[in-house]
Amino acid sequence: MVRVLFTFLAVVLSLSIFAADEHAPVWSQDRKAKAFCDTNTQTVCYVLCNDQLVNVSLVEKGNLGKIGKYDYQKVITFPTRWESNDEVGCLFWFSTQAWIDGQRHTVSEPVWVKGNEYIQR
Repeated sequence: MVRVLFTFLAVVLSLSIFAADEHAPVWSQDRKAKAFCDTNTQTVCYVLCNDQLVNVSLVEKGNLGKIGKYDYQKVITFPTRWESNDEVGCLFWFSTQAWIDGQRHTVSEPVWVKGNEYIQR
């Protein structure tokens, strides 16, 4: 029952997010893992891996740390590609775009989810 509920919530969240955002969710090749973000107010990112929905929003801070501390005009984080998944965990890549003085800067970082935990670098 819990498994069905998590899957249902992930699908509903991603459908509403996709309708409001230009960045589509990223699925694993076998469609068992999924990454998506909601950027309506502040960025909230998730990975659905092995029936566990994990908040990985801290990836945005990691990416912004690569650019540096600035007064950003706009920041968007989104999943860009799937790398791997198995019964142990899932690996996706997330990109962050930050605008500084009208210029866009883009950086990426891998996101590893193991169990129900986001493993940061």
